[in-house]
Amino acid sequence: MRTLTRLPANALIFLIELYRTYVSPTRMPICRFTPTCSEYAVTALRTRGLVVGSALTVVRLAKCAPWHPGGWDPVPERGSNAFTKSSPALTGDTNDGST
Repeated sequence: MRTLTRLPANALIFLIELYRTYVSPTRMPICRFTPTCSEYAVTALRTRGLVVGSALTVVRLAKCAPWHPGGWDPVPERGSNAFTKSSPALTGDTNDGST
């Protein structure tokens, strides 16, 4: 039964692996993130399932814009709310005591 519920996520992972094998090598490496978006998608789908993994992947792909600096952006741990987490720069919370 578990294999049957994982089938849609595994099918999507298979398509991503096809992209990584046949399409990605023909393009210039332009990803600003570590891990790359395809690695992120596979990890999110394997660890979080189809619905949450797909949502995390869509959010990550939306970050792939000129105004986002990129950098290290791993899949959030299970139990953390990745969609409402705010950064200190957005909330005004700093470590130096200023507001």
